[in-house]
Amino acid sequence: MEKIKLFTFCVYIRKHSIEDLLKVLSLLIKSLTKTNDYELHIFTNIQININNSSIVIHKYFDNNAPTYSNKWFNLSFNKITIYKYLYDKYGIDFIWIDLDTVVTHNLNYINNLESYFIDCGGINEDVHELIGNITIPRNIWIQGNIWKLNINLYNKLINIYNEFSKKNMKFNYDLQSLFTYYFYIVLDGSSKTLLENSIYIIGRNIKIEVLNGLAIWDPQGNTHANLNGLNNLYYENNIFKSKFYPDKEIHILSFTFDSLKQLYNTNKFKELFLL
Repeated sequence: MEKIKLFTFCVYIRKHSIEDLLKVLSLLIKSLTKTNDYELHIFTNIQININNSSIVIHKYFDNNAPTYSNKWFNLSFNKITIYKYLYDKYGIDFIWIDLDTVVTHNLNYINNLESYFIDCGGINEDVHELIGNITIPRNIWIQGNIWKLNINLYNKLINIYNEFSKKNMKFNYDLQSLFTYYFYIVLDGSSKTLLENSIYIIGRNIKIEVLNGLAIWDPQGNTHANLNGLNNLYYENNIFKSKFYPDKEIHILSFTFDSLKQLYNTNKFKELFLL
């Protein structure tokens, strides 16, 4: 079985402590090792000492001119340019995964997909702004914590980004808004059109039985990770699930870094992921 090839950033920008960055990185690696045969490329500006043949360390670099005044947005947007760097270097499509993500299932099936995305899921339709006055309901908004591009899709996305940049317009939430805009505004967002363009959104137009988005934390799907949602998570026959959605499988857990830090030391979190 072919390894899944992933990349992530472990970069200190004074938003979170180095200690917390390393702790969360260790959790990601632990979850991957438990569930997958993988190779993880880590781009970092801090010292990382890991004795693991599945880990490849790179010195972090900006592969693009600054696009946002916010350091975190610049860091986040740089994911797509590092995707291109890895594609040019290795000739394959690496999967992006956020540092603050926990993997609960084998993801080898992504190797057979030309792309891979997740959305928030659930039923919440709060308005999310993409760019200008263009909005989308929250439940179909594409998340940025795990995705896979192909080079044709990359070129289409960068062309859209460049066209807006010429008008001095920026997407409200870096890549997530860019992805969502292309899938649902440029394209019509229907399963037929997305599949015709080799765009696979887990739980939406492929692997309908899977829910990976932020909706797992609340029945309404309008929140980030929280203790109530954590207390409703469980394993059933080695499949990770939530009592809020008992008919769905959870293959990855979506956190924000702040919410993960709040939950990391709880007994329930340790029981599920650290023991």
